[in-house]
Amino acid sequence: MTDPSPVSQHEIRRWIDLPDAERSRRDIEGIFFAASGTREFPSADAKAAFAERWLGRYLAHDAALAWVAVAADDSIDGYLVGSLDDPALTPRFADIGYFADLAGVTRRYPAHLHINLADRARNRGLGGRLVEAFVAQVRAGGLPGVHVVTGRGLRNVAFYQRLGFQERAATTYNGRPVVMLGRDVP
Repeated sequence: MTDPSPVSQHEIRRWIDLPDAERSRRDIEGIFFAASGTREFPSADAKAAFAERWLGRYLAHDAALAWVAVAADDSIDGYLVGSLDDPALTPRFADIGYFADLAGVTRRYPAHLHINLADRARNRGLGGRLVEAFVAQVRAGGLPGVHVVTGRGLRNVAFYQRLGFQERAATTYNGRPVVMLGRDVP
């Protein structure tokens, strides 16, 4: 494997500011599926619904909050999508069952995000830069906090903790333990 581009050669940019949204969306979807723990789908419709739930609705409804890590060759090595809307109170997130369980805590940490990086771009500081770009938007929106929900014990928990997120709640989703990690945004 070749050495990835140095982080300094990456720009963190808003997705909506990219010149070719269609190409960049394909790149983002490629990273999304490569990073996903779900590898097999019973049908093309099931695969499309999965992508819509965890990525598509953010690009459609919160495009100005989507960030990408763009390498010097204009390839995309990572992305962050998020929303400033409390998912426990917003109908477009009603199909994600754990938000009902977390509703008491999402009021304090209403903004939420999903982030993925290409394997070649991990452990180079890009994820932190993407999160900080989103946190700046959360702060500008006057919200008190941001959260992410992930599987208990997954390696990304340590990543979020390094960025100031702490466990705020836990529940079960599809038979698996998940944790809500929240970060105050002063």
